[in-house]
Amino acid sequence: MKLGELGEFALIDRLSRDLVHRPEEVVRGIGDDAAVLDFDGPRWLLFTTDMLVEGVHFSLDYASPVQVGIKAVAVNVSDIAAMGGWPAHGVVSLGLPPRLSVEEVEELYRGIRRAAKEYDLNIVGGDTVLSPERLVINVALLGFVEKGRAVYRSGARVGDLICVTGSLGKSAAGLYLCQHPEAGAGPGVAAYLKRAHLEPRAKLRSGRILSAAGVTAMDDVSDGLAAELREICRASGVGCRVRAADIPVDYRVREVAALAGRDPLDWAFSGGEDFELVFTIPPERVALVEERLAAAGEECRCIGEVIPAEKGMVLELPGGRCVPLEARGYDHFAP
Repeated sequence: MKLGELGEFALIDRLSRDLVHRPEEVVRGIGDDAAVLDFDGPRWLLFTTDMLVEGVHFSLDYASPVQVGIKAVAVNVSDIAAMGGWPAHGVVSLGLPPRLSVEEVEELYRGIRRAAKEYDLNIVGGDTVLSPERLVINVALLGFVEKGRAVYRSGARVGDLICVTGSLGKSAAGLYLCQHPEAGAGPGVAAYLKRAHLEPRAKLRSGRILSAAGVTAMDDVSDGLAAELREICRASGVGCRVRAADIPVDYRVREVAALAGRDPLDWAFSGGEDFELVFTIPPERVALVEERLAAAGEECRCIGEVIPAEKGMVLELPGGRCVPLEARGYDHFAP
């Protein structure tokens, strides 16, 4: 069987069997944004890792080494944010192609330092090896969360509301502009959207606020909103109904989508790498969450509700017609 026939997520399910041999130390293993480990003390340990490969996750044709370093840290911190915790220590492993100069590698680490400082994160080690062709960066992070306060994908309940922070589709629009500089977007619009793609920011403060407010499930929007909703629904054993009219899409994304001849909702649902937080919450707690996020300069919007699993994932179109919501997020091994 070829990898493309199985797909990324089915491959993970297949490989993740019988890997835990000391279950008393594992609160949550494979299947969430980070592993949750239990040791003595008032906090749980969070452990996550993400790898970035040139030509897959970034291109040096339009991303500077500084921006690649920023992104490598931010995507990992975003996993910690989605668990409601905070990062503490990290290691960085590099696969370096011989075509890179010492100065370019130093610039890469300038980006890593900049992001680590923003998130109050220690870089304490790593590894450096030769990569024949492509630059490869792997970051692994340790973080913490108060015992009992980790937020999983599996806690959504029927009747909960579905909310998302910020707005969606910015990274996909920025990627389009990086690949199509002739598109004709205004300089202010282009700069904003390209930065959203090239220098993503993890919603660390929002994750802490949401954990404290008692959200029931949470995920970061790395593979697209639809894919993250699928993960929450699958882990929680529920379905969802999402209203297309309520999906937060920035006016600059709509402008570029019009230039590209694309539906901006496609970018919101399947573009990925926005690193916003999608979460579920009991209706009576929404006002509290909105108030606390607003006090921190953040915002969220309710986009739907959790429904019984047998009703599936549903997208409500303007006018009230409902269609199946396809989870068309990024899959590394999809044909």
